[in-house]
Amino acid sequence: MQGNTIVKVLALAFAGVFLAGCNDEVTSPEQRGTAQASPNVDASLLPPANFIIRAPLDAFFINQAPELMMRSDARTDFVIQRLVTDPGPPGGWHTHPGPAFGIVEQGQVMITRYTKKEGCVSTVYGPVEAAGRTYYEVAGEVHRATVLGAVPAVEYKARFYIALGGTLGTPAADPGCS
Repeated sequence: MQGNTIVKVLALAFAGVFLAGCNDEVTSPEQRGTAQASPNVDASLLPPANFIIRAPLDAFFINQAPELMMRSDARTDFVIQRLVTDPGPPGGWHTHPGPAFGIVEQGQVMITRYTKKEGCVSTVYGPVEAAGRTYYEVAGEVHRATVLGAVPAVEYKARFYIALGGTLGTPAADPGCS
């Protein structure tokens, strides 16, 4: 059930962003000649540029029982990101103010989470990984990402409940995971 819910939420979020940006022609003179033909182009052929799109989202309540319920009583930012990260040492430990859903389009990303109940748990995500390409991040949960292998990781993330104009993450103390 959980995997289907993540896929549904991500599909809905990404469809909205991509449909909102659909146009047969690049309208900005600076971008002419740099547009990509399709979002399904091999990510390794795209320029290694990260992007963040954020927009205010009014208070909402989505109740699609039994699989999905999301609610916000305040106006917050909804954020879509594309991250291109080279392999290397782990990123820093951090938390996020709201939940996030991610897709690993290329490469291998190991997410290491720490909770008092389960301790340190690492899972590798990617197109050919047993855990699959999609993952979620829990609000307030301490975690870090490590890009494994020899190729850069390309990820797409949908982030919810970000304070208007606020930061996407907050550094956290090392919980002692190896």
